[in-house]
Amino acid sequence: MQTITRLTPRLQGVLSKISKKNRILAALVGACLISTGTIMATAPQHDPGVLDEKSWPVSRAITKTQTLSPELALFGRVETPRHAKLSAAISAEVTALHVAEGQQVAQGQLLVSLDSAEQELLLQQRSADFEDSQAQLQLVLRDIKTDREVLGHMQKLHDLTKAKADRLQTLNSKQLIATEKLEDTQREVSRQGIELARQQAQVDNNPHRQYQAEAAVSRNSARLDNQKINLQRTEIRAPFEGRVSSLVVSPGDRVQLSQILLSLYDSNALQVRVSIPSSAIDIMKEALQHGESVDASINGQQLFATLTQLASEVSRGKSGVDGLFTVADPDGMLELGRAVELTILMPAVERVIALPLQSVYNNKRVFAIENGRLRSVEVSPIGQRVNDQGKLEILVKESALKSGIAILASNLPKAASGLKVKVINDDEPQLAVAE
Repeated sequence: MQTITRLTPRLQGVLSKISKKNRILAALVGACLISTGTIMATAPQHDPGVLDEKSWPVSRAITKTQTLSPELALFGRVETPRHAKLSAAISAEVTALHVAEGQQVAQGQLLVSLDSAEQELLLQQRSADFEDSQAQLQLVLRDIKTDREVLGHMQKLHDLTKAKADRLQTLNSKQLIATEKLEDTQREVSRQGIELARQQAQVDNNPHRQYQAEAAVSRNSARLDNQKINLQRTEIRAPFEGRVSSLVVSPGDRVQLSQILLSLYDSNALQVRVSIPSSAIDIMKEALQHGESVDASINGQQLFATLTQLASEVSRGKSGVDGLFTVADPDGMLELGRAVELTILMPAVERVIALPLQSVYNNKRVFAIENGRLRSVEVSPIGQRVNDQGKLEILVKESALKSGIAILASNLPKAASGLKVKVINDDEPQLAVAE
């Protein structure tokens, strides 16, 4: 007590030197230290060997086996088997172009005009040659008729002279006429026989002359007709209804024989070539064999195409088979060579399961929820469809999945087999994958 009493005045002296504000701060620090020590002393001990596993909140969907029509979203290219390259059939100068590139044209419509002056002159020459050959034929026919008449007269004259020689021969044998007179008559008979033979030969050759004259007429007639065609070829017209894909010439150009002027394709014979995935080839083949229609819409527009055939070989570098869809485009909405998106409505397939788009990973895997954990399941997508709520679904074949299976319906970047999850969208029991 004496010590405390002795220290008290000293302590009071020190405390008197500390301000009131500092005394309050010191009291607060002391209270915090006492509280921290108490919490640390009374806290539960943590086992370093035990880790807390995170449970990921996810949504799920329950599978259901149905009969559905898959939709395939594929890209194709517009082409046509009727793509004409119109060329010049004559050598002439381009005088006018009556269409523009990309313009829709009707069958028989005038497209390009060529200079017709040269062809009109040639037409006059061919016409004159034809008329000349006709005149020559008439001359030959008249000569043939005359030759036949002359032959008849010569034959009669020869017969008379020969009869006279026979009479003179009889008189000479009776020595009633001189031998010289008989010889003169016999010479006349021989001379007339020679002329008769020549005339007969000419008459025999007349059919050949007639054939030659008639051939000349036919030849000149054909040349005249060909020249008329050449004159018509100065006007290039559309061979069918279609669309101009390119123009190669312009007015003033001198074009040569077989030179390309423009190209035109039939807009009513367009087709879209699409590479069909292997999973859908058998379905399409079966549909074609049974006469079922496989239709598709193009770029989501009111433009529809129909599958007509599948290619007979697989192109190098491709795993699928090309399918050809025919499409009519009277309004010119498609351009040749354009890449388009086709939404193909496949025939109905039995025992398929519709899965939410976000359920399918890498287009080949889904995750079933089994006892609060994920399990990877391989699937075989055969297409897609838009359900009644307007949501896109992936259709897969019923194999590892059966009806009533709970699957992951969330887009979970870290999804893997064994991952712990917690379903947040309903309280139904989580079913396991059917083995």
